[in-house]
Amino acid sequence: MIKILSIGEILWDIFPDKKILGGAPANFVFHARQFGSDATLFTALGNDQQGVELEEIAIKAGIIMQSSRVCHPTGIADIFLNNEQVPTYKLNDNCAWDHIPLTNKLKKFADKADLIVFGTIAQRNIESRNTIQEALKLAKSSSKILFDINLRLDFYSKEIIEESLNAANYLKLNDEEESVLQKLFNKNIEQIISDFNLELAILTLGPKGSKIITSNSMSECPAAKCKIADTVGAGDSFTAFFIINYMKGMSILESQKKASKVAAYVCAHNGATVQIPKNLKS
Repeated sequence: MIKILSIGEILWDIFPDKKILGGAPANFVFHARQFGSDATLFTALGNDQQGVELEEIAIKAGIIMQSSRVCHPTGIADIFLNNEQVPTYKLNDNCAWDHIPLTNKLKKFADKADLIVFGTIAQRNIESRNTIQEALKLAKSSSKILFDINLRLDFYSKEIIEESLNAANYLKLNDEEESVLQKLFNKNIEQIISDFNLELAILTLGPKGSKIITSNSMSECPAAKCKIADTVGAGDSFTAFFIINYMKGMSILESQKKASKVAAYVCAHNGATVQIPKNLKS
């Protein structure tokens, strides 16, 4: 069983008519556990009612997490959907997940994990950034590191991205994030993969499907058809399913095809924490 450590934000996604559990690191753990891995989220919650409720919902969803309680409000993201049901986000400042501590338990998890997953959002504050970067340094030599770049607003810098890419084996990004990287580094994605010695990049393209890019190959796969309810969490489900199967020895294309079907199923349902049927897990 693959042991996965995900470090970063868990928060409330606030829609006009509801609030649901969110945060890419939390969504990744939710889906990774559905696909048979031993995945744990390390994060922080506030000493407030929002934090109590969020922890209850996470436990009920099956998310295993170690959440430090800190003297900052629990994370909240106001979400707005366009006509294609694609979300934009507004996140609260200086919230709990900006202050994830480097605990002894986190150090032990980092030392044992087969895969460590992190992004840029939780690195917008120096405390969580230092925690993430120190945890990455503790990874065992055989472990893999997945950088889910997940660019939001101005919560990133070239320095943070460079440091993160230098630590990573795998990069996850979408087409908009690819454009940002190309402008930042004045290089295409293939050159970036080569420069940072990445094993592969997972590039999701929404309705256009996905590409898995290595230093010497590119695997393209169309999106599985579905009627979209919303796209929240679809990329997290795709990434979790793809990378777990890839690490188990499945071919890139086969992992990609199966992950596309899973992502389509998530898109056809509301919210990110969608229970995947057994026939899509095998």
